[in-house]
This record gives sequence, structure tokens and C-alpha cells, in this order.
Amino acid sequence: MPHRSHRVTLRPELWMRGTRGIQLFLEYYDNDEANAKAFTDDGWLRTGDIVRMGDDGNYFYCDRDKDALKVGGENVSAREVEDSIGTVAGVGSVAVVGKHHEFLDEVVVAFVIKGAGAPDDDALALAVIEACRGKLADFKVPRAVYFVDEFPTGTLDKILKNKLREMADERDPV
Repeated sequence: MPHRSHRVTLRPELWMRGTRGIQLFLEYYDNDEANAKAFTDDGWLRTGDIVRMGDDGNYFYCDRDKDALKVGGENVSAREVEDSIGTVAGVGSVAVVGKHHEFLDEVVVAFVIKGAGAPDDDALALAVIEACRGKLADFKVPRAVYFVDEFPTGTLDKILKNKLREMADERDPV
């Protein structure tokens, strides 16, 4: 039987250590579960930021761990897909999330706010899909493009991707 090599993709998460309440935030207020997830027993803060180390030893931010999608067992960076979609003329803003899928666990979908001079929804959705097909592996290409007037936001105008996932799951299966 021939030898098969397996490629393992590591997703290194940035951890930080310091004095809580001074160099690091003290705690999640009245949320023991969140504190237990965020801090190790020996004081490290799990940031949830996925990083890579460059050849020069510097670290580079890649994505948020909770924004990473798992499509049929493959890791997908929401940011990578968003960067590809952001190059399409007529796209003002984009946010990519995973939508539940019966067979693949989740699939990629994109929420788009149209920019100036955008074509109609069907034409823009097709342009988004085609741009992704030209740059990304098939499993990273969005299965649907949803148009919205604004993204749900929270503190500091951060896009609430959990709300977008809920919105995607409320739509017809893809």
C-alpha cells in the first residue's frame, strides 16, 4: 500500500500574558464561563486571533478564530473571502459567515452592502461568485450572496457576525 502524507494545517492562536487589570483586561463582568474560556489556569489570555509567523520572526494577524469557517472539514478564512469580494466593482462593504448545511456542516455565504454604481442584485451576485471562483478553491466560494442596507453592529460599530449567521440560517437552504 502506498504511503500517504497528510497535510496538517495549524491555526496558531495568539496568547498573551500579563497582569490582569493592568496589561490585560481584568475579566468579563459576571461571566465565569467567558472568563474560563479566555484565560488559562496559569494566566495566559487566549485572544482568539489567528496569527502566522513570517520568515523574519515577526507575527502577522490573519483572522479571528471565531470568524473561521469549517466547510466539509476544511478551514476557510472569512477574511480571505472578504478580501476577494472586496475587489468587485459595486461592492461597498462585505461580511462573510458560515451558513448551516446538512452535509458540509456549513458553507460560505456573503452579506454585501452595495456601493456607488452597483449593478442590480443578480448581476452583482454573479460578479461576486465569479470573482471568487477565479481566486479561491471551490469550497471557499460563497454559495449565496445576500444584500443588506446595513450590518448589525455592536459596541464600537463592530459587525455582529453571530447575527449575520442567524440571518443566513433563516434564509432558504443553499
